[in-house]
Amino acid sequence: MNEQNAGYAKFRRKLVLGYLILCALLFALLGWKVVSGYRSDRQAAAAVTKNTARAMAAHVGEIIDAVDQSLRLSASGISALDDGALTPDAVLPLLAASSKGSDSRHWLLFIDASGKGVVASSGLPVKDVSFVDRSYFLDALASHSDQLHVGEPAVGRVSKRRLFFLSRRVESLSGKFLGVVAAPVDAKRVADVFERARLGPEMSISLTMKGSMIIARAPLFEESFGADLSGLARPNSAVVVEGTFEADSPFRGERRLFSYTPVASLPLMVVVGVTRESWAAGSRSDFIAGLLGLAVALIVALFSGRFALEQYMRLERVEALQRKLIDQLHCAKTDLARGEHRLRMIADSVPARVAYVNADERYTYHNTGPSGVPGGASQGKTLLETHGPEVYAAIKKDARQALSGETVDVERSYAVDGEARCFKHQYTPDFTSRGRVMGYYAMVTDITEFKMIQKRLSDLARVDDLTGLPNRAELSDRLVAALARCRRTGTAMACLYLDIDRFKEVNDTLGHAGGDCVLMEFSRRLRQCVREADTVARLSGDEFAIVLEDIGRSEEAQGVAAKIIACMAMPFNIEGELRVVTTSIGVALADPLEDDPRSLLRAADAALYRAKRAGRNRLES
Repeated sequence: MNEQNAGYAKFRRKLVLGYLILCALLFALLGWKVVSGYRSDRQAAAAVTKNTARAMAAHVGEIIDAVDQSLRLSASGISALDDGALTPDAVLPLLAASSKGSDSRHWLLFIDASGKGVVASSGLPVKDVSFVDRSYFLDALASHSDQLHVGEPAVGRVSKRRLFFLSRRVESLSGKFLGVVAAPVDAKRVADVFERARLGPEMSISLTMKGSMIIARAPLFEESFGADLSGLARPNSAVVVEGTFEADSPFRGERRLFSYTPVASLPLMVVVGVTRESWAAGSRSDFIAGLLGLAVALIVALFSGRFALEQYMRLERVEALQRKLIDQLHCAKTDLARGEHRLRMIADSVPARVAYVNADERYTYHNTGPSGVPGGASQGKTLLETHGPEVYAAIKKDARQALSGETVDVERSYAVDGEARCFKHQYTPDFTSRGRVMGYYAMVTDITEFKMIQKRLSDLARVDDLTGLPNRAELSDRLVAALARCRRTGTAMACLYLDIDRFKEVNDTLGHAGGDCVLMEFSRRLRQCVREADTVARLSGDEFAIVLEDIGRSEEAQGVAAKIIACMAMPFNIEGELRVVTTSIGVALADPLEDDPRSLLRAADAALYRAKRAGRNRLES
């Protein structure tokens, strides 16, 4: 008795030690999963902010290039005037001609050499208003080059609008300083562009003066205009390059991830930020899900350990339980790996192609989104030039519909680099204030992987996961198709309904793992007894059904049933133990004009019941 207690205590110590190690491994696995998921989500957020910063920097560069063109033309015209001819009547036509075709984001202003306003193309009363303290005037006065000057953000002295200024020095043909031609640019209009480009409420987009002062920001434009960012981490070198950093937001205080990109060679920079919540939420969800899974695993381990201690003397039962636990752990590890793979694929497919197409079907803006949609070389090219005739034929109707003023939201499939891909196209028309369509905004997302996963899940839902046979839902569909073929061709068909005799005794003696082995071997023998065109399905538990098509007479179905009974007569080898397994079979011949899947299965089930009543290990029709 003492020896038995000592053995029990030794076994219990080993069991407790094993469970402690298991808990440590599960905690380590959970921590690794959360950390790796957090890093992956952060990298995806950094990629989104970097791509958005590049796209917005390119867009701001286009705006400044258009404004600078007006400044060059007006400065050239004013240079040809005499010093005494710099009157509003003489300068205004030059400013108006230079700004012709510009939008409402900017206008032109001429300031004479004394710093007094002369005239503005917008009609604002700037004459004799002093601009001598403005940075853009002081920069032009101190510099003897005709380079473009970018002034700090400020509220307009006359317009009272929030502006930033672009200016050029104006000299006479003899080199005398005549004044400054400036272009006040409405910062609110730039912020509106940023607002439309934001990919979510957690994203912010800012235009800054080398990272020190904010010119335009979305959101919080009013609160952030002219804000000093000297306390925020930013590039310190004279030549600004791209980069990414983390810092606390100066407006809301939350931790954010920022990516910055310079605007051409100008002292301007676009900064795009997202909150830590944009990628940390997924990690928290993974952590909570992992804790729940860990709790379930610990509860299972507790009850299984208690059962193992109580059944210590029955070693065969204990070994069966250990095998079951090993299988469960293997499945859990496989599910974790599959889930991690799906999350990685979803994160990789988050970027979408965002573009703007004008009324001539020509790209005037695009990002660097996924492959298969407008590429980096498409700037300024038409849809046909960018995609080629085959893809253009697929999207031409959608483009014309968007240019007619309709919103388009469709899915299209076409070949990309020789591979069939599926994309979601979302087109939003761009209307002028008078209702004319100037172009449309396009967002194209690659949803090929989503479609493939959707089809794969649909296929798995119709297969029994233990035996690999069709399940009850798949059998019902096949019965419908088989009955339809019988009506059309006039051939006969039959349905066999069968189960394993006294299967509960098999589970009680061999355990559930042994019962599963019996079911798999039983399924294998069933497939050997029928033709490849016949259907063998597992309905539930130890119940199976067979559909036999194109049979000449009912005796053929009974012959197949007899063949199955004979095939099962050979003992089953279940983990080294021989076990005799028999089956009872009900045979029902279909009437294509009267029967449906339910009535045919009921008839075969009734025949099976008669075979059970008659003594089992036999067939009845």
